[in-house]
Amino acid sequence: MSSLAPDETGRPRSEASAWCVRLAGGELSLEEQIAFEVWLAEPGNRAAFDRVMLAWHGARQAADAPELIGVRADALEAMRSAGGRRWERRFRSWRIPAAAACLLLLLASALLLYHQPLAYQTGVGERRVVRLEDGSRVSLDAATEVEVDYGTERRSLHLLSGRARFDVAKDARRPFTVRAGGKMVVATGTSFSVEMLNDEMRVILYEGRVSVLEDGPSDAPPRPVRLAARPIAAERALTPGTELVAAVGAPTATVARVDAQRSLTWEGGQLSFADEPLKLAVERVNRYSDRKIVLGDAAAGRLLVSGVFNAGDTAGFIDAVTTVFPLRAREQDGAVALISDSPAG
Repeated sequence: MSSLAPDETGRPRSEASAWCVRLAGGELSLEEQIAFEVWLAEPGNRAAFDRVMLAWHGARQAADAPELIGVRADALEAMRSAGGRRWERRFRSWRIPAAAACLLLLLASALLLYHQPLAYQTGVGERRVVRLEDGSRVSLDAATEVEVDYGTERRSLHLLSGRARFDVAKDARRPFTVRAGGKMVVATGTSFSVEMLNDEMRVILYEGRVSVLEDGPSDAPPRPVRLAARPIAAERALTPGTELVAAVGAPTATVARVDAQRSLTWEGGQLSFADEPLKLAVERVNRYSDRKIVLGDAAAGRLLVSGVFNAGDTAGFIDAVTTVFPLRAREQDGAVALISDSPAG
């Protein structure tokens, strides 16, 4: 009969694993298809197969990860070797090693998924608040992506783009680290925001204290980011109500006072600027609309913008700045270009 005949001793989970591997290897022959249908009809077998397939499909989400390709190949090769000449031996002679190979593949996939960071992101014009497993809260601005990787000894996050505010649950045994722009912001329990803007990493501290370090090689101790004006660690000047700004790749930073309340208006759907260079204001406005603004010249980018705007109201922002400043708006390659009437560099 079939090379995959059911075993009289009855071990549904192991048999289901073997069928799972066999089905993943390609189409069944007619003889094997009949044997599979007979096996499914046995009491308990269909439920066991459904459970194994659920785990199998979950593992497949990570199957193309580079770390898993070798494991997957080894597992499938072991499963094939256990079957002798491509499925020609009887089921009971290879069921256990084949099931073990399937279990190895599923276990490796599960471990890979466990260690992969969780990714949280927002689209254009979208905001999101995430509560992490330790009670920490992450508020994501529009067009933002944050990776979260929690372990027993550390809480590691990576801001890939955009802006996020972090309200950190206290845990002195597990520092809370946010990486962005080649820097690390380290805290145990505090409130701060991190933003990637115009090739700069910006940190606003709302309460508590943080350390700001260079994110260098893993085999070297991290060095504190230093103030550009004085030879001291920048974190000594970073107190609640101040903002640290460091260019990507630069070992120094500046720290200045900010209006903390104004800096958080984005969480309520508004963008508030106080003498903000138009270049930076435009980048923040663009997070909220598919209709992008570009600057036609450097002089336009240096203009200082003040005011409160509704997030996503790109037309209102354009009308305001072209009314107040000597700027004109022009459609350009699907975007709106703001051009100085008399550009000067």
